[in-house]
Amino acid sequence: MNMQEPKLTRIQWLFGNVCNYDCSYCPKQLHTSTVKFPDPKILIDAIQYTVSSLRMIDREPAFEFVGGEPTLNPALLEMCQRMGNKQLQNKLTTNGSASLKWFEEHYHYFSTVEISYHTEFADQEHIEKVVDFLMAQKDFNDQRKVHVRIMMHCTNSDDQWAKAISVYEQFKSKGYPIELKLLYSNFTKGFQYLPYKTYQLKYYFNERNEDWDPEQTMYLGNLKYDGVARARHDITKEDLDKIKKDKPIEKNWNFKGYRCNAGKDQFVIDQRGRVWRGWCGEDKSLGNVLYRDVSWQNDAWKCNKDLCRNGFDQLATKFK
Repeated sequence: MNMQEPKLTRIQWLFGNVCNYDCSYCPKQLHTSTVKFPDPKILIDAIQYTVSSLRMIDREPAFEFVGGEPTLNPALLEMCQRMGNKQLQNKLTTNGSASLKWFEEHYHYFSTVEISYHTEFADQEHIEKVVDFLMAQKDFNDQRKVHVRIMMHCTNSDDQWAKAISVYEQFKSKGYPIELKLLYSNFTKGFQYLPYKTYQLKYYFNERNEDWDPEQTMYLGNLKYDGVARARHDITKEDLDKIKKDKPIEKNWNFKGYRCNAGKDQFVIDQRGRVWRGWCGEDKSLGNVLYRDVSWQNDAWKCNKDLCRNGFDQLATKFK
């Protein structure tokens, strides 16, 4: 008898806004430390409840912990220990500042560790030690246990860009898996990027092996003062999607009227433990994992939004 594998359910869990960085480009509400971590015992019981509840309906949870800075959560190790003995597909998004000892204790609970490199605060030497450690972990087949990815956050400031590219090239020469990350000017509200300059975007697209026509997005108002290399650009995520896929993203992220599996194949948990289909806030809250009263969903939801804004929400399957 063939046993069917349980379906994977992705869960993005926001651990408040406690952070040890104060990046100039990060919205204040994401790092003011005003929303503290809940009591450790409550969090531990909450994740055990979540895992058990999903497995009872033949779903295998895959957690992604975000913040703030999730490694500051004192309950995280014991939360991970309540996930059971199955092969885990969890993801940690971190600034990489936690001690090497912290990573030694926690790494085997994650299949992916994404390190956001912020030049204003990051300790390059420490990040290198963390990455070296994670990349050295191998299984019995000599395959890496943890998929590591470094996201180099780049602003349009000449000084910050230069510093970011300097570290990026050093990491690249060491064989580290690293990507450049452009930043939104209206983060959490839309897909408008900062007004990057021509020389910056040219470098960015060259690194991605993608063709790019600067005339399509160049702001011409100050061209005679800035020159082409320093001319600013009006560029959005949709522009990047067109370049990458050679066609506009379907509906330009407008899935109004579509059925969406957010809340079924994936859901989110906010800083107060409330469960939602997605960060879009569609439908009402499904309950609260801290109170263990969640109504787990098996049906897709008909989208009423004009724009699917959040990257995690966009991963949910949409269909007519």
